[in-house]
Amino acid sequence: MDTLLREPVEISQETNLEVPTGILTHHPLQAEPGAEHVWPETSGEAKPTYLHPAVLAATAAGYAWILLVFWVVFWGYGYMGLSMAVATLISGTMLGLMAAGGAGGRNVTPWQRPWRSFREFLASDIEVWDSRVSGRQVFIQLAGMAWCLAALATVFGIIIAASRTT
Repeated sequence: MDTLLREPVEISQETNLEVPTGILTHHPLQAEPGAEHVWPETSGEAKPTYLHPAVLAATAAGYAWILLVFWVVFWGYGYMGLSMAVATLISGTMLGLMAAGGAGGRNVTPWQRPWRSFREFLASDIEVWDSRVSGRQVFIQLAGMAWCLAALATVFGIIIAASRTT
């Protein structure tokens, strides 16, 4: 049956969902005047669950060290410059997305306060997907892994530089 030949049918859906007062539905013009900025009852009391900027900075510094070592070791060797440019572009994109996600994470739930100390971050839980992970574990996994890879890149750089001189 051709859908263009059918008579238009008006579709209406009635929902019996009860929306708390002041919470906007998908029709902003139907909200009560003055109730556009009402937050849930937990306003100001919810513990922050976002990444601390120091974790992002430590992780970015580790990856920047890796790139620096490889730029120093492979500078001037044919197509390695192109490979390093591509690796730098990919790493910059990855770190930029991670920084944007970390910065945006503070604004996702407006009832959380937008700052906290690094000590408080390490002692609290971080929300990752649908689970919670300790702040210390997050720091070790992100910054620790970046700096372990930076140490490994430094060792590789020393080995490669030493093998070229002999």
